[in-house]
Amino acid sequence: MPSIQSWLPLTGVTGTAALMGDLEPVAARLWDLVHAGYTANWFCYIASDTTEHAAELDRPALQRLLALPGDLWLDVCGETGREDR
Repeated sequence: MPSIQSWLPLTGVTGTAALMGDLEPVAARLWDLVHAGYTANWFCYIASDTTEHAAELDRPALQRLLALPGDLWLDVCGETGREDR
């Protein structure tokens, strides 16, 4: 099973594509875990600046995600909800 690199910045399109590249080859194993009783979900934290309040999930990325088990959970907050500020 491939390992996710600790240096991988999981932000934006590049990080998402890299993560999917690690997960797609083991999709069958992930489905086996779900069928064995494990729960899967994909948690995505989205924080926006005061000038940008949009997040884009393009169709190719969503299609890739649909091949994996689990639901997509979105935690969306604005500038006032950011813990890093």
